Amino acid sequence: MLCLHVYLFTLLSFAFAIPITISDPQPSNSSLTINPLTTETIATSTSTSSIASLQPLFEGNKQFMSKTRLEAERDAQQDSSYMFMGCLDNRLSPHTIFSAPPATLVTHNNLGNQYDDDDTNADSAITYAIEMANVDHIVVLGHYGCKSVETAITQSDDASDQVKAWVKPIRQLYKDSKRQEIVKLRDSRMPQRGHPNGITAAPPASDPGFRALVEENVKMSVKALKDDSILDWAYSRKKKHDNKIQPDVFVHGFVYDDMTGEVYDLHVSFGPPGKPIPHIPFSALAAAKNFHRDSNRPGINKGKTWNFS
Repeated sequence: MLCLHVYLFTLLSFAFAIPITISDPQPSNSSLTINPLTTETIATSTSTSSIASLQPLFEGNKQFMSKTRLEAERDAQQDSSYMFMGCLDNRLSPHTIFSAPPATLVTHNNLGNQYDDDDTNADSAITYAIEMANVDHIVVLGHYGCKSVETAITQSDDASDQVKAWVKPIRQLYKDSKRQEIVKLRDSRMPQRGHPNGITAAPPASDPGFRALVEENVKMSVKALKDDSILDWAYSRKKKHDNKIQPDVFVHGFVYDDMTGEVYDLHVSFGPPGKPIPHIPFSALAAAKNFHRDSNRPGINKGKTWNFS
């Protein structure tokens, strides 16, 4: 009789697709469900991933609202004298690095603090900074250990195709640069005995070649800003419809060292023709030295240093 009951129960289970749950005798974060009609195994996890809370933002906004209306209006009315074109990877904002008061900086960030003449997003931000915010200085701010520059070096499989496409100009700079430190880094990562596929691991942030590529990437963006007409165009437009005397706009290339907190000048600043560059109090890095091959060997081009004169 018992066997008949078991047989009937089994038939009914298959007929009405009653799921049979097999539980682990030990406590577990998941259960295993078997559907007898499809024989699919479905793992149902009861664990939750760790997600950052929005509470700190809420509390921060409450602190901001606690300021008097006069203080808030005063902060909002401060002139923004500086625009920073920085990197998304830099965890410290220019406001923190330079201890800047609220509303004194305009910022525009992307992966690797890059600029090219097809970037309409950056062009519109620069135009706004000049026409509406009346900035005096535009600073391209790189930082040592930049993950975007690292990706350009390693071409890691962990990076998405979109990221690799965006850092392609930095990758090309890495492949073509004749700067001594970058040439040495590039050669050291080539296939060799013991490393038939070359070095694939990321170089340390302290590697001279890595640091040099960060610097050259900043210089490349500054050069693109100088060669592109958006600065002259935006400045001339502002003059046409504003009778007030407008400040001149100067562009600089800085790099930030997160190990020391120090900011260095790359000595590539430029401004309107005929206008002297304002004093730059930041320490200037030594001029880059390019890799020069034997001058007696014909057909070998020597590297050229950046020259904005």
